[in-house]
Amino acid sequence: MPKFISISCLPLPTFVQGGYAIFDEGEKHPDRNNLQYFVLFTIVKGSLYIAEDGTNYTLKPGDTFLLLPQHHHYSWKKIDQRTEYYWIHFSVLGSWTEDEQPHQMAPNIAIPKQHYFTPAVTLVIKKWQQVDTAPLIPLIDRLLKYSSEQNSVGFWQSQQLFIDIIQFVQYALPSVSSTEQLGNRVKSYLINHFSEPVTNQVLQERFHLHPNSITRKFEAEFYMTPKQYLNNYRLMEGARRLRTTGQSVAKIAEEVGYQNVYYFSKQFKKKFNCSPSEYRQQTPQ
Repeated sequence: MPKFISISCLPLPTFVQGGYAIFDEGEKHPDRNNLQYFVLFTIVKGSLYIAEDGTNYTLKPGDTFLLLPQHHHYSWKKIDQRTEYYWIHFSVLGSWTEDEQPHQMAPNIAIPKQHYFTPAVTLVIKKWQQVDTAPLIPLIDRLLKYSSEQNSVGFWQSQQLFIDIIQFVQYALPSVSSTEQLGNRVKSYLINHFSEPVTNQVLQERFHLHPNSITRKFEAEFYMTPKQYLNNYRLMEGARRLRTTGQSVAKIAEEVGYQNVYYFSKQFKKKFNCSPSEYRQQTPQ
């Protein structure tokens, strides 16, 4: 029977650290029984022979797997071929449980009755599942890049990307509407491809829906069109690069998806009430 981990999202899970592990033939995963974090694996190459509390698993490329905090994790067999995978540690302060079926978890934060717009959201992740890693791996790579910057900007960018990652691997409960699922898929696509031309035709070919339908469903979830979301994301990424790099404005404009630096500057000024150059001068790197 498949296992599900149900996690209360009030408070939200928090990204702690991540990395990319490489094991050669004959090596073993460390033996641990007191790690206080969840560990999310995404297998890229080879086979990982991991055990948790006496249950053996053989993880293959395309698998994601979630280890529980404060449980015994170890290799049940030595690596027999070069094996590579991503690992993400995250902390959960809310309640959680593992079972053969998903559960709605009560929040650890008391919600006053008058806060009727605050849902008691439960994150459900299949302990072991096959996923499409093509859109997932770029998210993880960007998460690791931002987390390595070791500053407040990188911290917040990492947390935002971590939320996108767990939304990607979460199990869609029957109550989750097709509109919400599509909206999240389109959002992930926009984030992963923000530096590329993204037209209505591109979205139509990617999601096999008419652009009007995509826009309507996306607006229902995020209160803006995909084009507005993409433009805002590009400008936020441009602002981050102005703060943290010495790249020219023209280079930043190009790398965040604007073919015309003047149009980038115009949109930037509209959002931040100053030009890119003025923004860089006002913000210490």
